[in-house]
Amino acid sequence: MSSSRKTIGIVLPSSNTTLERDFQLVGPANVDISYHSGRMMLVTGELDKLNAMNDDIEMASRQVGTAKVGVIAYGCTGGSFLNGPGWDKELLRMITEASGGIPSVATSSAMVEVLKNHGIKKVSVATPYKDPVNASLRAFLEGYDFDVLNVAGRQLTVNTEIGSEQPDDIVEFALNNFNDEADAMFLSCTNWRALEAVARVEKQLKKPVFTSNQVTIWAALRTIGVNEPIHGFGSLLEEIRIPVAA
Repeated sequence: MSSSRKTIGIVLPSSNTTLERDFQLVGPANVDISYHSGRMMLVTGELDKLNAMNDDIEMASRQVGTAKVGVIAYGCTGGSFLNGPGWDKELLRMITEASGGIPSVATSSAMVEVLKNHGIKKVSVATPYKDPVNASLRAFLEGYDFDVLNVAGRQLTVNTEIGSEQPDDIVEFALNNFNDEADAMFLSCTNWRALEAVARVEKQLKKPVFTSNQVTIWAALRTIGVNEPIHGFGSLLEEIRIPVAA
């Protein structure tokens, strides 16, 4: 007899302490989902370190693939945008091929899909990153034809320091750095506790606000056919999603 449990694989930086918890935090209570992770070595988030981390993609994907999960979520925003538009799609191809054909989603490609699905043209961005990584994120979004009005960064590099930032601080930083002309705001980084802040930021701004973990979870759940709305973590997860056909 086959199990009714759904499974999600997660490939993420070794120093990430936020993404797995966020998956568990928002998982629908009426759906049995288990999570299975593979890690890629990363301590600090400079562009060259992110590029080196991606050398572990195929190994981590092969390992997670042995669990026969329903989807593999690549959970690193910087690692999925650092080589510009199109790299996110190449990343998905690598993961699916290395895992033996398992469907894959990635943070940056999910970000683009969500922004396009919501008709967003002008976006304001807040991150924990230093400016060189922010510049790479800007170039990635502009390459997908978004008008990036500003990218404000906390100038952090050590990933554990990013994971230690409190949601209250993220709310304050986001509100202080939103460009009023933007259609929406994006809070970047899968190790930033922005998912716990997004509902408050969205309520204050009265505009859509999306986070790295929110869009990654949205994409992963949709791929395994989970479409129950989830409340308390921003309007995106409150929407009823359309399950992907098997």
